[in-house]
Formats: sequence, structure tokens, C-alpha cells
Amino acid sequence: MWVFPYINLIWRIPLILLVTIVLASISVLCSLVDRSGRLQHWCARLWAAITLRVSRVSVKVGGLSKLDCQRGYIIMPNHLSMFDHWVLLSVLPFQFRFAAKASLFDIPFLGWHLRRAGNVPVDRSQPRKTLKVFRNVGKKIQEKCSLVIYPEGERTFGDKVKPFKRGAFLLARHARAPIVPVTLIGSHRRLARGSIVIRPGTVEIVIHDALEFREYNDLKLEEVATRVHKVVVSRYRQVPQ
Repeated sequence: MWVFPYINLIWRIPLILLVTIVLASISVLCSLVDRSGRLQHWCARLWAAITLRVSRVSVKVGGLSKLDCQRGYIIMPNHLSMFDHWVLLSVLPFQFRFAAKASLFDIPFLGWHLRRAGNVPVDRSQPRKTLKVFRNVGKKIQEKCSLVIYPEGERTFGDKVKPFKRGAFLLARHARAPIVPVTLIGSHRRLARGSIVIRPGTVEIVIHDALEFREYNDLKLEEVATRVHKVVVSRYRQVPQ
């Protein structure tokens, strides 16, 4: 097993970085002719497909038929690894954007793509600014473009699903959008938080029934967070190394 770090350093990580730079550059160029973000999303999906292939990571998905491609959702997965982004891009069959830390938008190439593709920067140190950005999310949902937001707020080490923060649910309520809980399993075994070692294998994703706006509109945000958290945890399990 000692050879894994060398395999990553010699060709796997450099190739993924090269693909990221090339496709992010193409995405930025596409944004000059397509302000809708559709072409940029296609670039992101290709990026994910190539990354998964290079990493020799397969995806097992359940519950995909529960999603209607003619609707917009707020999709809420637990967050284990960078692979979560690639898995979601490879699986979800419709247009969507990510709500991501504002600092990611400052990274060359990746940040340029995120901004030009219409992804949503979240800066918890400036709640008023974040709320202003969130006002555009309702319009995206009405236009049948979904949003992925990780309600834990950060990647975990996979031991358990952390409590969900209320901000994601404030966003969903403001957008009057259905919430789709998603359980991700095993992505931290493919690439652990703080590591550069990519390990081939499988990531599982379980898509749960949507929680419609009318079902949670009268609930307190903490109650909605607890309800969605219970759904995600109900299918989560730890997987061996």
C-alpha cells in the first residue's frame, strides 16, 4: 500500500490539476458567449467524469428516479471529501450550481470557473452580503436550476454526520424550494480531508424523498435542520479503509 502516494504524485494528481486548468479555462471562455452557465456546467461535468476515471473511482447511486428534471431543488448532502463535488456532478442529470465558501472563488482557474458559471459564494463573516446573494437563488430555482449546499458547513473526517447549520435552511425557505436530503458514503476513503492520497474504489450516494416547501414552511429552522439531518443519517454508515 505504500506505493499509493507515489502513484498520486507521479501522474494522478498532476493530470487532475492539468485537466482542472484546461477545463476551467474553457469554461471561462464559454462564459463570454453563454451567460446562463449551461456550457460551464457541461465543462464541470466533463471535469468530474475525467477525474473519476483517472482516480479509478466508481459511483453507486440509489434514488435518482425521485428527482424531477423539470424542477429546481435545494440539494443537501453530508460533506466528506473533495470527491463529493465530482460525484454529484457525475450523477445529477440536470443543471445545478454549488454554494461554496467565498475563499474558493479567489483560487486561480477554479475560482474563475465558479464565479463565471454562476455558483454562489458564501461568506459567513458577512451575513448581510450573503443574504443578498441568496436572493438570486429563488430565481434560479424558478428557472429549474438547482443548488447544492453542504449544511454541515465543512468537510468531516467521516466518523459521523455533523449537525446541520441553520443557514442552509434559511436559504431554502427564502427560495421557497423543496429540499432533497442526500447521503454520501465512502468518499473520504477515496480522498481524506487534508490528504493528497487518492485511493481507487467506490463512492455511494443515496437520494432521499424531497421535503416540499409546504411541509417545512411553518417549522422552526432548527426543526427543519434536525429533520433533514435524521434522514441523511438514516442511511449513513462508516466504511473500512
